[in-house]
Amino acid sequence: MQAEVLRAFRFTLDPTPGQEEDLLRHAGAARWAFNHALRMKVTAHRQWRAAVEGLVEQGVAEVDAREQVRVPVPTKPSIQKHLNSIKGDSRVGGLPEGVAGRRGRVRGGMR
Repeated sequence: MQAEVLRAFRFTLDPTPGQEEDLLRHAGAARWAFNHALRMKVTAHRQWRAAVEGLVEQGVAEVDAREQVRVPVPTKPSIQKHLNSIKGDSRVGGLPEGVAGRRGRVRGGMR
């Protein structure tokens, strides 16, 4: 009978100050993209809710109004397409107003 031996390893990152800045910038960009996608979905839900409330005010039962109203929920590809269209391209000066941060770098890690 053989005994099974399990081993575990623990690693620690020790980035240089420049690497740490890059890691923070990438994490910030990911968080911004997540919040942007969430905002698009919340906006779609609010539109749906407003339409349902409008029908209810006109005398339609809420259950029926909920079934009648159709608001498209943003999909991952549509969110990505929208994100790419608004973030612009720093190589051609197509960035939206206010995204360039300190020293000409782009905030949120988008270059």
